[in-house]
Amino acid sequence: MKNFLCIVLFLFVITNARANDKPAMIKRYRQIIKLIQTDKAEELSKLVAYPLKRENPLKDITNAKEFIAYYPIMFDAAFKKKLAQFKDNSVLESNGSFGLVGGAFDGDIWLNEKGQIQSINYSSKREQDLKDQLTRSVESKMHPSVNHWDQNILVLQSPKLLIRLDRIGNNIRYVSWSKGRSTSEKPDIVLNNGTEEAQGTMGGWTYTFKSGDWTYVIDDVEMCESDDQCGYFLRLSFKGQDKSSTKLKSIK
Repeated sequence: MKNFLCIVLFLFVITNARANDKPAMIKRYRQIIKLIQTDKAEELSKLVAYPLKRENPLKDITNAKEFIAYYPIMFDAAFKKKLAQFKDNSVLESNGSFGLVGGAFDGDIWLNEKGQIQSINYSSKREQDLKDQLTRSVESKMHPSVNHWDQNILVLQSPKLLIRLDRIGNNIRYVSWSKGRSTSEKPDIVLNNGTEEAQGTMGGWTYTFKSGDWTYVIDDVEMCESDDQCGYFLRLSFKGQDKSSTKLKSIK
């Protein structure tokens, strides 16, 4: 009974602390919106938790200098107009993060518990045009059998493999080449009809593909106790028996 009361008290303290954080986060959002509307890119760059991810094949933004240079591509007049609709109830707390979710917004910006920008999900027309241009460049270098997709999910690499996960309609496709082979060559493995599953509410995804008795699983692990347990992993199993696990690096 004592342990139960301790757990209840702990949850109450955490929940109350997060509730008390919301006014501070609303104030921070008002600061960020003002900086965007007045194009204060340098000041805004100091409020970002790097790296700031961009959708493949766009490069992630890894530091303040890159953020300032990329700022005109990321934010446009349409977004500034949208930000003018901000109200206090636009901010929603979820698992310690605070996002622009209510009213006119659908998760355009998220702040971490420190009030730093951890993600920007808005994409301007200029950024979309750049993404399309880069995508066409990548497609032109791919083998004809796999040079089409609606969305690239991941590009992953190990010392022995290069792996792509792409979304084509409702299909998720796994493609891999062994070390020394170019993406212009026919892939070693192509698997279709993959499934995706969120790893709880704290982030991370699992992508699963079947090939006869073999199962290929890509884990995107975001919650872990140590750095070596976080990241991307390829797990292979045969008839339900684990055979190998390989850590992968995300590349673009």
